Amino acid sequence: FQLTADGIYFANIEPDFNVLPLISRHFRSRYADQEWIIYDLKRNYGLHYDGNRLSLVNMDLPKSYTNSLKLGDEFHEDESTYQQLWGTYFQKTNIRSRINKKLHEQHVPRRYWKYLSEKNPANALPGA
Repeated sequence: FQLTADGIYFANIEPDFNVLPLISRHFRSRYADQEWIIYDLKRNYGLHYDGNRLSLVNMDLPKSYTNSLKLGDEFHEDESTYQQLWGTYFQKTNIRSRINKKLHEQHVPRRYWKYLSEKNPANALPGA
């Protein structure tokens, strides 16, 4: 999730299958105290939870919403800082001698990497 300028947590996904109906209960109970949108880019619809009610939404998304690694003005001013902190943490805690790329790609296929801020080299703090 990424925090938008208007205080909504936003996540875009491109699953192989239509999973939004299956995941709605989990996210509604897990993030019951937050307003959020999970948007399926392949199917052009999403789930919006306002803290009380879950609804289906359709939107025309700006380019910055369709690529999690390129943030636009639509996102909260602190969002890029949090992504940098996460990227630095990920780099610093990664044990190079234990890297197993083949296993990693089995668990997280490459097609999903564009949504992971830790895969963006620009997300490490300078000098870290």
